[in-house]
Amino acid sequence: MENKKVGVVIIGRNEGDRLILCLESVLKQQVPCVYVDSQSSDNSVVEAGQRDVTTTVLDKSSPINASRARNTGFDVLVKETPDLEYVHFIDADCELDDGWLGEALTTLEKNPQLVIVSGRLREKHRIESVYMRLCDMDWYVKPGEVARCGGIFTIRRTVFEELSGFDTSLIAGADPEFCYRIQNKGKKILSLAAEMGTHDSAMRHFSQWWNRCVKVGFGYANGAKWGGWKKQYRSSLVWGAFLPLIIILGMFFVSPYFIALLGMYGLQVAKIYMSKLDIGSDSNYDKYLYAQFCVLAKFPEARGVIKYLISAAIGKQQKIIEYKV
Repeated sequence: MENKKVGVVIIGRNEGDRLILCLESVLKQQVPCVYVDSQSSDNSVVEAGQRDVTTTVLDKSSPINASRARNTGFDVLVKETPDLEYVHFIDADCELDDGWLGEALTTLEKNPQLVIVSGRLREKHRIESVYMRLCDMDWYVKPGEVARCGGIFTIRRTVFEELSGFDTSLIAGADPEFCYRIQNKGKKILSLAAEMGTHDSAMRHFSQWWNRCVKVGFGYANGAKWGGWKKQYRSSLVWGAFLPLIIILGMFFVSPYFIALLGMYGLQVAKIYMSKLDIGSDSNYDKYLYAQFCVLAKFPEARGVIKYLISAAIGKQQKIIEYKV
C-alpha cells in the first residue's frame, strides 16, 4: 500500500548488484525515495535511473562522505514530497525488510518522545566468512532505549530539520554524534527487536576487515570534536600502539623478557570473553571469536587514530576510507 507519510533516502558508492537489490526492496514499499550517489565509477546512477528513482550525484565541491550524502538526500526528498512526516535512511549495500516501515511508523506514532527507531540489521552472508560473521555480531543492539544507533534508522522529519542533519565535517563517527545531539534535546532513541533489513559487507578478506577497523579508529579520534568515544580512543592507542612500542623498545634496550608482556593480550581476550558480552548469540564460539577480534582490532584502530591525528596536525582534509576495494 502506498504510504506518503514516510520516504527513504538511499546512499551509495560503487555498490553494483547490491544497489539493485536495495532499490528493489525499497520500491516494493511504494514510498517516495531518493538515491544519492557518491561519485560511483560503476553503473549505479544508470541502474537507479532505469527504475525511475530520483537520483543526485554529489559533486566534488566539498568532501564526499556519508553525512553529506544523507543530508543531500533528505533535502531532495523533502523538496519533492513536502508533506513527509518520517524519513528512513538506508545504505545501498542493504535491503529493507518488507515489514520495517510499518513497524517503525506504528512505534513512532505511539510515543511522541521517540525521535529515532532502528531494528535488527543482519549480515546477509554471515556464514560465508569470519569477517561477515563478526559484522553480524557488530550490528546487534539489545532492544530497548539506547544512547546511539548506526546510520540506518527511521526518524521524525521535523527533528532532523531542527538539528540540521549530520555533521558533514565528520567522515567517520557521524552517527553517534547525531544521536548525542538528539539526547541533548531530551529526546529518545529506541532499538526494536524487529528485523530492519540485511546488510552485505562483502567482506571476505583480512585486508578488508583491517581497513574497516582503520575507519573505526579514525571515527574514534574524530569523536574528540564533539566529546565522544574517549574510552575507545584511549583503548585503541594503549593496546594498538603504546603497549607494542613498549614491548619492542624493552626487548631491544632492556631485556628480551619484555616479550612476556604479549601475554597481556591473551588475558584481555579472556577478560572480554568472560564479560557479559551481548552480541545476539549464545554460541561460545561466537563469543570467543568476537573477543579475539576485539583485541586484534586495536592495531588497525590505532592506525586510524594516528591517521586522524596526523591529518589534523598538517591541516589535510582526509578522504573517505573504503574497505570494499
